Amino acid sequence: MSDLILHTKSRISGKNADVHIYGNRIEWAREGRGAGWNITAIVLAVFTVCISLIFMRPSFKTQATEVIPASKISSIKTQKDGAVNTKVTVITSGNEIEFRTSHDKAAAIKTALTQLATG
Repeated sequence: MSDLILHTKSRISGKNADVHIYGNRIEWAREGRGAGWNITAIVLAVFTVCISLIFMRPSFKTQATEVIPASKISSIKTQKDGAVNTKVTVITSGNEIEFRTSHDKAAAIKTALTQLATG
């Protein structure tokens, strides 16, 4: 395993995500829906039809993950995204991932990713 360079929280596709930047890859995992959503879904199912539980199956697990090898990073760009956030876009050979985070963290993320891409 490589050493962790940077860990931060970010927003990817409108959901909170944990982003880990290692010496040879980027890993991110988007969080699932919160417990409040699951409780609401269960209460609504009880008042409607019990069969809806089959389709809604509340879960507390991670909704999406991705691992991006450092060798696949082709470009990194940043763009101001409102008064307090910056959008860091990582372009790879087959994908484009946008991390929305604070201005301070965006600078650290871009520095770390630039070192990965060039190193």
